[in-house]
Amino acid sequence: MSLHAASHVSSLPDSRAAAAAIAEQLQMSFARQPLRALIVYSTVNHDQAVVLRILRDCCGADVAILGCSAQGIMHNGAVGEGSFLLGAMGFGGEDLEAVAAVVRGIDQDSAQKGANLAAALKLSIEPKVVFLLYDPLCGADVEAMLGGFSEIRCPVIGGGAAQPWGPIVRTFQYWQGEVIQHGAVALALGGPFSAEIGVCHGTAPTGIEMTLTRCSGNKIFEIDGRSAIDIWREITGCEESEINNQDYVASWAIGVARRVQSAHGERTQYVIRAAFGFDLEAGAVIVQAAIPEGTRIMFHHRTVPVVTEGTANMGRELVQKLVGRRPWAVMGFECGARTKAFLGQAATLQENVALQNAVAPDAPWLGMLAWGEVAPTGGKPAFHNYTYPVAVLTEP
Repeated sequence: MSLHAASHVSSLPDSRAAAAAIAEQLQMSFARQPLRALIVYSTVNHDQAVVLRILRDCCGADVAILGCSAQGIMHNGAVGEGSFLLGAMGFGGEDLEAVAAVVRGIDQDSAQKGANLAAALKLSIEPKVVFLLYDPLCGADVEAMLGGFSEIRCPVIGGGAAQPWGPIVRTFQYWQGEVIQHGAVALALGGPFSAEIGVCHGTAPTGIEMTLTRCSGNKIFEIDGRSAIDIWREITGCEESEINNQDYVASWAIGVARRVQSAHGERTQYVIRAAFGFDLEAGAVIVQAAIPEGTRIMFHHRTVPVVTEGTANMGRELVQKLVGRRPWAVMGFECGARTKAFLGQAATLQENVALQNAVAPDAPWLGMLAWGEVAPTGGKPAFHNYTYPVAVLTEP
């Protein structure tokens, strides 16, 4: 059986040098195995066009290259945020099939764009996992986009492109040698392997339940008949001048209850929606995925124990699922609001190293700090916030 993966990260500040270092390491890692696809993450300080051009020249035209900007990067034994970081995970081997695709303008007719993207992910066999990366700041309805993946039977997991923690500006997606915005890219992998998915959440319900009384698309105008921004400010305790301060925004979220089937029967699980912007003139809170009018919601609040204990529990569950199997690659998509800005740098490192050591200490890891996460809920791809999804690829 020939399945191979390798992850490499550079912290060199020179974009050419960083990309050349990654390219050289990839060539050594895949000297005896064909490289099929490359997922690339970069902080926005890098000249991303230069990075992609060098990696394209290294990999050749037959290798699918995709990725996005990230708030930070996790890899074996380390987590970095901001500054100059470049990371890549190569997937290959004679027995691996890979196909990548892109859609643009996902803020327009998000559901159809999702269907178009899913339709392009055709292998000669059924895919075992799909990795999805998208622009979270363009106004796309991510849940509608995921609805277009209804024909995809394998797990869909991924995250929203990101930038440094702070004022929200813009993010980037990578497609072959091109840097784009308002887009989504995806990679489907198939072959003689299995994909185990772990998901943990980072919020706790407050018991404060309300009804969304007026919404339009991704904008929530009224909650219990009052201005959504007024409600948000009361819940978070922020002044109007601080409404766009991520330290306030990222501490609170809206939980939408869903009934899902599990091994222990039907249960309630919350999908979490964070505020990704505000329409001050209209008094609206903007989220990444539309919530229908009339929906009962539960406000959620982040706590350190919920974050750290959730990750530890996810690790234990994955260990049980992986008994007798060898992991050969791990991809993670941790919400950027959980890490340095909330847990702090030391606790974030401890959280991730403990997870790596518990689940797959010998496998290559690559993760991004994302602005919005995608992971299965009730067997279907779903959009989340404040979440940490992980995909472990194992030999069967």
